[in-house]
Amino acid sequence: MSNYLIGDYIRDTRLRRGYTQEQLSFGICTTASLSRIETGAQAPGKHILDALMERLGIGDKIFDVLVSKEDMVIFEKIQDVTRSIARADYDQLETQIEALEQLLEKKNRSNLYLQYLTFAKGMLKYGRGGTYEEVVKLFMDAIHMTLPNFDGVTPNENNLLTFHEIAIIDNIATMYAEQNMMEQALRLGYWLKQYMEKKFVDGKEKTARYPMILYNLCNWLGNMERYEEAKEIAEVGVNFCIEYGNATSIFKQAEAIFTATNQMQMAKLTADLCKKHYDIEI
Repeated sequence: MSNYLIGDYIRDTRLRRGYTQEQLSFGICTTASLSRIETGAQAPGKHILDALMERLGIGDKIFDVLVSKEDMVIFEKIQDVTRSIARADYDQLETQIEALEQLLEKKNRSNLYLQYLTFAKGMLKYGRGGTYEEVVKLFMDAIHMTLPNFDGVTPNENNLLTFHEIAIIDNIATMYAEQNMMEQALRLGYWLKQYMEKKFVDGKEKTARYPMILYNLCNWLGNMERYEEAKEIAEVGVNFCIEYGNATSIFKQAEAIFTATNQMQMAKLTADLCKKHYDIEI
């Protein structure tokens, strides 16, 4: 598909969403660059195109762009790093971070690539038992590459977020909670919850991230003995999973784990609650 159509689609979607060029481009590229992309005068690189699409709430990569072999190697290495973070395989993660850093040394290091690399270093530092200060500094260094005015505590309702920015902020909030800085954690957690609910977010990405944000909020509120609020958040999460996710399989897994660990009372309670409140047979 031609560059003009890509820019046309970005412009039309942005206008339908009611976003300004400044909001969409902030921290990703200059407003002038976005203007050129929208008019077809400039072809966006893959990493910039993906970030713009994410802020527009579009996760599926519906446009193909011509990328260099070097860009594809970097993209594949980033996927490897992501999988190691998900598996908490920190030995492999360290090796992959070194390889990614070497690749980026040979290329014009954009903020988006550097942001991912710095975040990955923060996750490695966390996994290797780094201090709170060390880990949070890396997370804050990462988020400042695209959101330079973010102070780590105060939500900015005007910011549009990429999926990766959401992940970084969620991890900052989690670090606060681990330090018992619960009000700061809740402030960021509620910001992400409201963003997911009010902004345009890709359905697949929302299904993956929104329940985890709610899960964290529920835990934090419970630890603060704010049980009614925790219950409300839990209900939102369960109802969302029932409507959009695979709640039945999750409940079945919970029941199976209780049974396997000989917690038969909890297994029966899980099954009874599913039937009574959600009409789910497990």
